[in-house]
Amino acid sequence: MRRRRRHEGAATTNGALTLDAVERNSRVRVLRVTGRPLLMQRLSALGVVPGVAVTVVKAHSPAIVSMGGARIAIGQSAAQSVQVEMVDE
Repeated sequence: MRRRRRHEGAATTNGALTLDAVERNSRVRVLRVTGRPLLMQRLSALGVVPGVAVTVVKAHSPAIVSMGGARIAIGQSAAQSVQVEMVDE
């Protein structure tokens, strides 16, 4: 049986974290969404847009974020395309 390696998120070139790199129960603000236009459109339709604050319920595949009373599951590659910053409570 092949052992799965856990992806450890990293800071982007501008110092922002990606959504998959954030610790559980952290509050973050979306800075930027990158990637294919269809992915960006889908995340936008779900409300994952720059400026919105979300709580990370689970960071690794799939990432689960809570916002506005709803929970949204986001796949690993999509979570890697969402740049965030920590929000002070």
